[in-house]
Amino acid sequence: MSTLPPPHRAPSRCTLPALLMTMALWCPTATALAQDAGRAAPRPRVVVLDSVSVIDIDAKRVTAMRRIVIRGDSIVAVESVSAMPPDSVDEYVNARGAFAIPGLVDHHVHLVQGMTAALERGARGGVTMVQAMAGDNRVAGEYARASRAREIVAPEIAYASVMAGPDFFVDPRFIGASDGFPVGKAPWAQAVTAESDIPTAVAAARGSGAEVLKLYAMIDSALAARLTAEAHRQGMRVVAHGTVFPARPLQLAAAGVDVLTHAPYLSWQGAAEVRPEDSWKRRDGPYATVRADGPELTAVLAAMKAHGTYLEPTLWVFSRPDVPPVVAKWGAQLTVRAQAMGVPILAGTDGFVERDTTALPVIHRELQRLVEAGLTPAAALAAATTNPAREMRREHTHGAVAPGRVADIVLLDANPLGDIRNTTRIRAVVLRGRVLVR
Repeated sequence: MSTLPPPHRAPSRCTLPALLMTMALWCPTATALAQDAGRAAPRPRVVVLDSVSVIDIDAKRVTAMRRIVIRGDSIVAVESVSAMPPDSVDEYVNARGAFAIPGLVDHHVHLVQGMTAALERGARGGVTMVQAMAGDNRVAGEYARASRAREIVAPEIAYASVMAGPDFFVDPRFIGASDGFPVGKAPWAQAVTAESDIPTAVAAARGSGAEVLKLYAMIDSALAARLTAEAHRQGMRVVAHGTVFPARPLQLAAAGVDVLTHAPYLSWQGAAEVRPEDSWKRRDGPYATVRADGPELTAVLAAMKAHGTYLEPTLWVFSRPDVPPVVAKWGAQLTVRAQAMGVPILAGTDGFVERDTTALPVIHRELQRLVEAGLTPAAALAAATTNPAREMRREHTHGAVAPGRVADIVLLDANPLGDIRNTTRIRAVVLRGRVLVR
C-alpha cells in the first residue's frame, strides 16, 4: 500500500507558511517589477576611429580620411572626417595613417580544452571569427558561449559535427572527442552507413549546436548526396574533405556540398581507384600522374563553379617541414587554377595558432601562401573576409567595414592591397566594438 499522501491533499497549517515564504523569496513583487521596468537600459558605448583609410575588399578601393562610428557592437557610420561627430564618445582612437579591413576569418581550426589564452592571442592577432571543423562540440560550444557573453576575449565561433564510415572511428582523435559516448555515437562524431536514419542523425548533429556537417571519410557518393540534401533541408552547411573515399570531388560537387577542403585531396579525382581505406593515406595523392590543370581537375573546378562550391585550400598546413614539398606545390597550383576559373576561395589554416606565444595567428601565413600561389593580395584578403562571410551566411552582418555590420575591424599600419605581409602590421583590433591593442 502506498504511503504517499493523496494527490490533492491541501497543505497543512504547518507547511503553508513555509510555502508562502518560499513564494515570497522567489517571486518578484509588483514594486520590484515596476522598478525594473523603469530602469533605463545601459547606453551602448560609442567608439570613434578617426582619420582612418577604409579598404573595400570587393571593390579593391581605399578611401582615406574616414571616421568610423561604432555603437555597441555595430558600425553605425563610415563617414568623412568633416561630418558632424557624435555628441557623446566613450572611446576615441586617432587612427591617422592606419588602414581598416574587416576582421579576419580562419575558416578551419580545431578547438580543444585549455585554449582560452590561444583564443585571445588569435583575436588580438586579427582573427575575429573562426570555424571549428572537428572535435568535441561540448568544448567548442562552451567557448562559443563564453565568447558571446564576453567572459573571454575570443573570436566568434561556429563549429561542425563530423560524419564518417564506421571503420574510421578507430582514429584516436575522435575517440577522445567522444568521451562519454560509444565511439561513433556522439552527436558531433557519428558513424553512418546507407542503413542509418539520416534525418535523425543530421538532427542530432545539428542539435549539438553545429552549423556545419563535415563529411570526413569512408562515405560513398550516394550516401554523401543523401547527407548533403538532408543537412541542407535542416538548415546546415556542408563541408567535405576534397575526397571522402570513395566519393570523389566531382561527385561531392554534384551532390551540392558547400565547401571542399584541403586542395591536395582533390588530386584523387584522377586516381585509377579510390577505396575507403585510402583515407588513411589521403595526403599521398597521385600528384605525379594527375596534373592540377589537367582534364580531370578542370572538370571538377567547372562543377564547383556551376554548383557554387567553395575551395578551402589550407596551403599552410601542407607547407610544414614534415610534409613532402610536392603536396604543397600541387595544392598551390590547383588553388590558382580554381581562382582563375571563378571558384571562390576560403582561407583556413587547420592550425589557428602556433606554440610560440609571441607569434601572430597562422591566418597571416595562409594569406601569404595564397599570394605566393598566384592570388592577388585583394583575392587573398577576400578569402579571409568577404568570402567566408558569404559562405557562413553572414554576408549582411560581417565581411565589410560598413554601416550595419558587426564592428569587427583590424587596423593596420600599412596597406595590405600592396603587400599582403602588411596584415601582420597590426595597430589594433576591434572585436565586436571592443578595442584591443596587441
